[in-house]
Amino acid sequence: MNNKQKSLIDSLIDEIQYGLEAIYSNNVPKNHNENTIELNKQQKLQSERIMRINHMGEICAQALYRGQAAFTKEAKIKSQLYKICDEENHHLELCNLRLTELNGKKSTLNPLWYSASFALGALAGLNENKWKLGFIEETEKQVKDHLEDSIALLPIEDSRSKIFLEEIAEDEKKHRGTVKDIGSEEIPELVKKGMGIFSKIMKKITYHI
Repeated sequence: MNNKQKSLIDSLIDEIQYGLEAIYSNNVPKNHNENTIELNKQQKLQSERIMRINHMGEICAQALYRGQAAFTKEAKIKSQLYKICDEENHHLELCNLRLTELNGKKSTLNPLWYSASFALGALAGLNENKWKLGFIEETEKQVKDHLEDSIALLPIEDSRSKIFLEEIAEDEKKHRGTVKDIGSEEIPELVKKGMGIFSKIMKKITYHI
């Protein structure tokens, strides 16, 4: 990464461009099996809503990592956050693919979710305490719990979405381990609860739009 060598304006332009690409990209994995799952109208609608929520979650993950990486001063942490963010791109591609197969739509509020998440990440990056990494660790924990709930809510017939979400969940587990290895500290309980409430609000809204 050459972000340290760029001016503030250049870095800001880069982040805006990255955010727009993350929000509006329709990229899918280059190598993937063709969809052979047949769902009825009700099953398809349920799967679409669940995958839309998970797509939104991946949008927010991108923003959180980018925001924190952009504002943290520690080179090692910055490098690791950008690396994890790059790996998260694959999750977005999986969600894009499944939403396309389901003829589903993405949340119209993704620009809002991305902006809010980037701001939270930036605040964590500016914090000099070690629990700024705990913020990411708690995010990964809540994402893992959410993915487990999502898998349970999928129609039994939709094994394809289940496989995609299980792959994402496994990666998130690794990311949480990476953050722990860097040296995270547990965040205050009040912050955890606030994150959970905000997450529930976003999911409830995104389920419909």
